[in-house]
Amino acid sequence: MNAIELADVLESDDRLWFVNEDLMVKTCAMLRQQQAEYYSLLVNHDKLYAKVIEQQAEIESLKQIIDANNLSQKIGQFRKALTDEEIEEVYRTVEQDFALTESKKSDGGWRNFPVELGRAILRKAQEK
Repeated sequence: MNAIELADVLESDDRLWFVNEDLMVKTCAMLRQQQAEYYSLLVNHDKLYAKVIEQQAEIESLKQIIDANNLSQKIGQFRKALTDEEIEEVYRTVEQDFALTESKKSDGGWRNFPVELGRAILRKAQEK
């Protein structure tokens, strides 16, 4: 039972009105007013909660942008850390290791070459 239903019950009970009519009028009005305020607060709560959800989504989006930015900067640092000659040296080393032999064919062969080259370049940059 909510406050409006209680006010309706109080208004419809003639025995209570006999005791103090002025008090019953004020009580019923107060109950209806409190119920209206409760609904108003509930609506405001829902709006605020929706705004919080929206802001959390925006925060997550901004975090992804920041992470992508940081990753881009880190990759740039690695690229700047190695000279062209050092990268070519790493390439030649990895290429020699991946010379196409029968054993490499069964292990994935040249398909794994870009991955191994990337790893080798990163290792070399971290050593610097």
